[in-house]
Amino acid sequence: MNDELPSITVVSLSYNDASIIEDCLVSIERQDYPRDKLRVLFADGGSTDGTLEVIRRHGAEVIDRPDLANRADLRVELMVDTPRTDFVLIFSADCRFQEGDCLREMVAVFSDPEIIGVQTLRYGIRPQDPILSRYLSLIGGVDPIAVGLGKADRTPHDCNSWHSSGRVSDMGAYYKIAFGSDPAKMPAIGANGFMIKREYLELVNSFAFLKDRHIIHFVHLPLLSFLHRRLAWANLYAPDKIERIYKVFTPKDWYKLLWIVLTYSTLLVPVLRAAKGYFRKPDFAWFLHPVVCFTFFCGYSLSYIKKALVTGLGQIK
Repeated sequence: MNDELPSITVVSLSYNDASIIEDCLVSIERQDYPRDKLRVLFADGGSTDGTLEVIRRHGAEVIDRPDLANRADLRVELMVDTPRTDFVLIFSADCRFQEGDCLREMVAVFSDPEIIGVQTLRYGIRPQDPILSRYLSLIGGVDPIAVGLGKADRTPHDCNSWHSSGRVSDMGAYYKIAFGSDPAKMPAIGANGFMIKREYLELVNSFAFLKDRHIIHFVHLPLLSFLHRRLAWANLYAPDKIERIYKVFTPKDWYKLLWIVLTYSTLLVPVLRAAKGYFRKPDFAWFLHPVVCFTFFCGYSLSYIKKALVTGLGQIK
């Protein structure tokens, strides 16, 4: 019954996303969920391209914070502190629901009292989406370096079951994962379609990963532009600039990083992974893997060298 369904606030970030945000809003509107139980809230970084007009035309609310244009983390904190609904779903302007009953299926998981958060096991894939978008969904993350470190936020499409750490229970429609207290052993959960009970925002407990429902993470940028954006974010949210509990790279990851250096730079292993992935889930986007791995390897390497040189020159002065 609709009266028994909990209230949900879909919280989302936006900044000059006029070209993609309407599809996001339409996918929310197409959810089989009562409108009086659903609130949509955007924290905008001061868009100047018509993004705000699109959001308001669809009846969504906006917190306009141009002073936080480069601090998406603070805009997220602002949003999750605002709702007074039963649940919060962290979304983004480049996210779309693939199935029309995603919200209902996510809510249903909370009948298990140990579950405090849920997201989809895999990213969704649409044949018409750009090849880079499909590729990143196939590998389970937006950064092949983070994926190589074992920090993919979704399970890759060539894995048949849960791919990461934690104590796993197969509950049929979803995997129930209990993580320990070490953030270094957790995947990068908490974004791109993550639902949580509002009162549990500060806790870490058991999480559910729905097997047969999907959030699409739509990437519309060309490869080099996308790499530039990832490097900018990595620099902006570097541990020496912002204190973070969760870190993509920790001292325990040195052996994984060495393996990435050896394999991404020589291309052989990425080529084999692409072939394996294509065999498991046929999509020619898999064959971007060696190209993207090598491009990201070069990009991060050059960024690290540049930062080291700047730091060294600063110390000399």
